[in-house]
Amino acid sequence: MNYEFEIGDLVVYNPSMIPLPPLIDRLEDIGVVRGVDDHYVHIYFHSISYFAEILKWGVTHHPLSPKSIRLNMCAVLTDVVAAVEARVAALLFSERTGVTGNRGFGPADILRAFLEPAERGRKHIYIRD
Repeated sequence: MNYEFEIGDLVVYNPSMIPLPPLIDRLEDIGVVRGVDDHYVHIYFHSISYFAEILKWGVTHHPLSPKSIRLNMCAVLTDVVAAVEARVAALLFSERTGVTGNRGFGPADILRAFLEPAERGRKHIYIRD
């Protein structure tokens, strides 16, 4: 869990209740960090004009905040780079060798099959036992 909060971060308070309603129904739980100490995040909630001190484990960065997006991108960046490199490798192989001109036939398409989302139903279809 990333507890690196800074002044000005847009955050969401996540109370310990199950099930937790969706964020769109909890606009009063969205606030801005006004201070941080060893255990607490000091948050101002604009929608209800309330200032609170909340333990760090009860707060997350807002999913659409720039910091949250950066943290999520850092978690997947190496996989994204590898996928792009593999995609380019498949296209380059096809272009340079001319082995496949139609989708679904040849070694380049085997490479592409590993890059497409599984929900499209094409992942690993070229690999047979």
